[in-house]
Amino acid sequence: MNQPRVRIKQGRASLIGGIAVALASFILWSGVAREFGAESAVWIILGGIVAGGIGIWIRVADL
Repeated sequence: MNQPRVRIKQGRASLIGGIAVALASFILWSGVAREFGAESAVWIILGGIVAGGIGIWIRVADL
């Protein structure tokens, strides 16, 4: 027989946690880039992409 489909609902806490971790990661990336003298737009954009990826990973992994 067909089993009813169970859907896991992600809470608001994982969304807030993902945003907080992404923001903190970006701030740390910017600080390290500044210390190494790599403050060009390319490094800042790359930091935003990396931080966004980390935030998404936290959001998806936190079921």
